[in-house]
Amino acid sequence: MQMILNYFKKTWRSWLALIALVAVTACFFATNAQLYHDPIAKITSVQTDTTGQQSDPYGNRVETYKQTIETKLLNTNDRGKTIRLTNDYDESGALNVKLKQGQQVFLTHDSNMNWSVKNVRHDLLWVPFMVLVLGVMTILMGRHGRIMLLTLGLNVALFICFIFLNIAIPHSNLFVVFIPFAILTTLFTLGLLMGFKSRQTWTIVMTVLLTSAVTLLISKIVFMLLHNQGVYYEHMEFVTDNPSTLFMAMTLVGVLGAVMDEATDMTATLFSMQRERPNISSKELIKAGRNIGGEIFGALNNVLFLIFIAEQLPMAVLYLRNGNSWSFTYMTNLSIGMLQTLISAIGIVLTVPIGLMCFKLMTFRSLQNKGGQL
Repeated sequence: MQMILNYFKKTWRSWLALIALVAVTACFFATNAQLYHDPIAKITSVQTDTTGQQSDPYGNRVETYKQTIETKLLNTNDRGKTIRLTNDYDESGALNVKLKQGQQVFLTHDSNMNWSVKNVRHDLLWVPFMVLVLGVMTILMGRHGRIMLLTLGLNVALFICFIFLNIAIPHSNLFVVFIPFAILTTLFTLGLLMGFKSRQTWTIVMTVLLTSAVTLLISKIVFMLLHNQGVYYEHMEFVTDNPSTLFMAMTLVGVLGAVMDEATDMTATLFSMQRERPNISSKELIKAGRNIGGEIFGALNNVLFLIFIAEQLPMAVLYLRNGNSWSFTYMTNLSIGMLQTLISAIGIVLTVPIGLMCFKLMTFRSLQNKGGQL
């Protein structure tokens, strides 16, 4: 308890500054409607009435509602004008959502000036919340937290730059464009977090890049041998380019993250063991690396699978509840994500032998001088 009190005595100014920053951010976004070109209105009153019930041939039933809403414009030349409109929705919220008093919404109108709700404004909540989360991480993690935020911002900037690069280059191959993105992301992330001069950093960089390259090469060879049978590119959403290159680019980013996670844990543990036990033999380190990789492998694969299931669950349930078979639901919604998860699993498996090889290469001289057998 005393340690906690001492900690807050040292950091209370930082917490107070964070609370003030969150409050200022919330106030700014609550009052900055004039910065937007689209009409924004605040809901001043809502009356909700039940209009009935809808059902389909598969036994799904939902209650339907109609809301009579009064809003006040916050921007444009008609600022302050009261607008009355209606909002029809059902309890599933598939097409429209229930609106509440106090919310800010984007409005649109037709040529006859009939107004309707275009979308609910969400930045009022998520921006202050993001500031709060990032601030808490910075205070609790100190220097490491600030470096982590720097790498996150840098990776987002790189991602945006390469997306614009892909758009600017006519008929560009998205997979080829994202290869330098993967390399730069790996270098900057690991270099800033662990130091560019650290031997451990370059061991992880070698492991991540080599494992990702080998994994994607194996995947591409398998696709070529099978002539892409069972890969339903046509079910990828919003594809405006070659779907195979888009799939490979998506897979590259996914494999990179999974491999970097495992390679960092395994390599950091091996270097820590080497520092704590200078006389440890290479055989013991290799055995430890295999054990670490084996323990991480199962958990990390399950994490990837659960993330995939969480992402695809809504559409899968929607398809099944509307009379579609399991095979059709899998083909249209789950096959692409499952394939990416399996490729990432291959990368996780390959991380252990490739990581140990890179570790041996980077520590060859030091281990040899200590009498280890390589």
